[in-house]
Amino acid sequence: MELEALASRKFTKYRAYVRLHPQLRHCTTLEQCAKVAGELVDNYIDNSLIWQELNWYKEHGSILGKHPAFAEFRRRKELNSLPVKELVKRQRQVEMNIWRVKSELAKGDKPHLDATRRERLAGYEKERADIVRLLE
Repeated sequence: MELEALASRKFTKYRAYVRLHPQLRHCTTLEQCAKVAGELVDNYIDNSLIWQELNWYKEHGSILGKHPAFAEFRRRKELNSLPVKELVKRQRQVEMNIWRVKSELAKGDKPHLDATRRERLAGYEKERADIVRLLE
């Protein structure tokens, strides 16, 4: 199941990379070029990590587990095993983390950390959605 999800992500990342590559040549501002180049590199790196996982599985018949998606899979399994009381507690923690990351992004004082912060925010929002789904 994890490999199927990883393969699906590989197609998504590859298509995004192919879509962004021509845009890099048609940039009109430095900010636009930086944004497109950043997304292009992120998609390329993620695509390469997925490729590494799939090749490892092909050669060894086991999962390497270095891709960040596997941490997400482990987190979901952990959430499924928690009792309701712990889920509610974790939901409050995650909502505080979301608020903290959003306030850090709103300050705009460290733009070099924005990509990491957006990534953390997306992870927290996914976790919150999983918790809400489990609590319903």
